Amino acid sequence: MPERQEEPMARVIVMDLSRHNTVLVGHDRYFVLHTEGRSLLVLDRCPHRGGPLSLARRTPDGRRLSCPWHGTKVGVAAVKRTSLPMVRSGDEAVVVLPDGDGGEPVSVIRKEVLANLPPGAPCAAGGTDGEAAGAGEAASR
Repeated sequence: MPERQEEPMARVIVMDLSRHNTVLVGHDRYFVLHTEGRSLLVLDRCPHRGGPLSLARRTPDGRRLSCPWHGTKVGVAAVKRTSLPMVRSGDEAVVVLPDGDGGEPVSVIRKEVLANLPPGAPCAAGGTDGEAAGAGEAASR
């Protein structure tokens, strides 16, 4: 009888969206993008050269993000396709992390996300605060 292979279990975290808006999984970063009345956890990487889309500004029509590195315009619809499965209830979000070997470190932080500002809105002074969450903040299940 052949040996049965166990399928890896999905890793799940719980985020407090009132305190955190960014998830680091190994070398990949995801940020909470607010669009069309929904919050989505999307990949923070421009498809052109990998620039941080969380620091992108929306175009005047609100349908695209302008990458801060080279000005490449990325459609919000395309960015939405990179979202992770997430269920939100109030300020709490349960997120299913991407498949991996399970050993990637996971951090949940808060940083300034310019992509959520209306076009032309000024950004807050001071940039990011980089507050890292402790193990209790991002409970892995």
